[in-house]
Amino acid sequence: MKRINVLEKSVAEKIAAGEVVERPSSVVKELIENSFDALATSVTVEIEKGGTSYIRVTDNGVGIFSEDVATAFLRHATSKIEKEEDLESIATLGFRGEALCSISAVSRTEMITRTQSEEMGTYMVVEGGETKDYHAAGCPLGTTITVRNLFFNTPARMKFLKKDATEAAYITDICQRAALSHPEVSFRYIRDGKDIFFTPGDNQIKNTVRAVFGKDISSAMVEVEHKEGIYTVTGLTGSNKLSRPNRNMQYFFVNNRLVKSALLSMALSEAYKNELMIGKFPVCVLDISLPWDMVDVNVHPAKTEVKFVSEEEVYRSVVMAVRHAIMKNAKDENKLRQAQNAFKTAIETPKVIQEALKDPKNVVVKPAFTPIKPKEVKEVTEKRSLFTPVEKVKKTMVSTPEELPIKKIEALTVKEEEVRAIVEAPVKTEVKEEAVVTPPAENEATIEIPDFRIIGQLFGTYIILECDNELILIDQHAAHERINYEKIKNEGCMKQTVLMPATIKLTAKEMAVWEENREFFDTVGFETDLFGQDSIIVRAFPSDIDYADGEDLLIELIGSFLGQEKGAVSLMRDKAIYTVACKAAIKANKILTEKEMEALVRETFSLEGISTCPHGRPIKVKMTKYQIEKMFKRIV
Repeated sequence: MKRINVLEKSVAEKIAAGEVVERPSSVVKELIENSFDALATSVTVEIEKGGTSYIRVTDNGVGIFSEDVATAFLRHATSKIEKEEDLESIATLGFRGEALCSISAVSRTEMITRTQSEEMGTYMVVEGGETKDYHAAGCPLGTTITVRNLFFNTPARMKFLKKDATEAAYITDICQRAALSHPEVSFRYIRDGKDIFFTPGDNQIKNTVRAVFGKDISSAMVEVEHKEGIYTVTGLTGSNKLSRPNRNMQYFFVNNRLVKSALLSMALSEAYKNELMIGKFPVCVLDISLPWDMVDVNVHPAKTEVKFVSEEEVYRSVVMAVRHAIMKNAKDENKLRQAQNAFKTAIETPKVIQEALKDPKNVVVKPAFTPIKPKEVKEVTEKRSLFTPVEKVKKTMVSTPEELPIKKIEALTVKEEEVRAIVEAPVKTEVKEEAVVTPPAENEATIEIPDFRIIGQLFGTYIILECDNELILIDQHAAHERINYEKIKNEGCMKQTVLMPATIKLTAKEMAVWEENREFFDTVGFETDLFGQDSIIVRAFPSDIDYADGEDLLIELIGSFLGQEKGAVSLMRDKAIYTVACKAAIKANKILTEKEMEALVRETFSLEGISTCPHGRPIKVKMTKYQIEKMFKRIV
């Protein structure tokens, strides 16, 4: 066994830096928190090349005394706490005294700072943990820290970083959350020389949300302000018209500290119970204020996990606060509708209508045109039952009149004969029968399909057939889902180009995922391009996916990648494929035609050696003739 040695200072600092400085966004987070703790009212963040080559954070806070500048770069040196008892009520964002030491250990870090009581500031440079420069310098009130060549001396950490655009997106997410946590601070974020957002710092959370996410989202959110005992919940929550297919736009803060809390997420979902559709999640920016000694923030190095002394009281406070906001908004909307209706009624009625109201017998108001009433619709399909025999599956036809009557339109200047020629043209109704699953061409068949006879469809969900002295029930959704999955996995997904491309606004982390996996989303049927700083435009969706569902599906797929490390990406891609396959599959309770059932059965039989859908449910179940006859006691 080797002897126990004390690690050298440089090695120990690099190891410790790995816990604090995971990526460029970690550096930005630590520096921003220091600016907030310094009581800054203005913070500017500038980055280049995803933060690996250049990060600068400037604030107008109280600054650092010249004699304390060198001490600030030492490990566990902090002005936030002094004694053990202070850990019981931490009122600052930073308190461990590790940030500057860890950052300077793996980069070239420059600091220039000045306090109100000093005429000259102090300039200091630390590179790889070693002091390179230290002298007095003129500078404005506050502190500016510049970090260059991050991880220059730790290539192992550098190789695990992602693309510059992806790292920049992570930094954007940190800056957005920082701005939302402190609406009283004017926050400016510059990326590669371009202004990304700028908040006014007027302590109005709605104006901050508007600056960060845009007016569409801010206008769809309602204010939350509720106090219950020692707990105060403030911020914004989405109206029932604003929702997302995941929780990526739920921002929670505790005493202005960004936190991740399953408790708060559950409380929000409870508040929206029966307000949103299943699979939809609310959007919020909420801050929970409580006494410092009622929450423990010293749980994790990232300081995003907290523990509450009374979780039940916090849960109840959030639920009540959000419910009150939702109810108040509903009442306000009702009042608005009533005011609009009253306004419409108060509008002066045209004179010709007034005369008609005074004496209806003398004045007859003729409409400009008379709408054409369609003839009765004839239903030729029989009433649907749980069991649909094949011979009973027919089409629904709508009788179309050969000629449509026309009413003379006096108000138009178009020639009457032109109008009559257009309107009187016979209307043709064409009924197309489209199979859900296209059977393979004869020359493509590689698996022998056994002879079978389709008996019918049960509950609109299961196909019943007879094959080789067996009764087989096929789950149409599970079977089609597996067929889609295999096709997408082996051949990619067919696309359908849309006439009106959809614009989707993403969070910074979602944008990073999209950048990293753009080619993959193309293989599952999405044709996407960048559209501005925080949005993408979708020109094509997977075939067989409804246009209305395509946007949510893409956001759901992007969300499934969040938080996954490289080793798990392949699993998430596989999950994304069967999510698309599931969405495009035939749904349960859908009546199929005989040709659709036959095509689906043939495709199912071609799945050699596969008996389950991607979720693990069985595709088909069988009963032999022997089992059936034994059930009916034909065989003893």
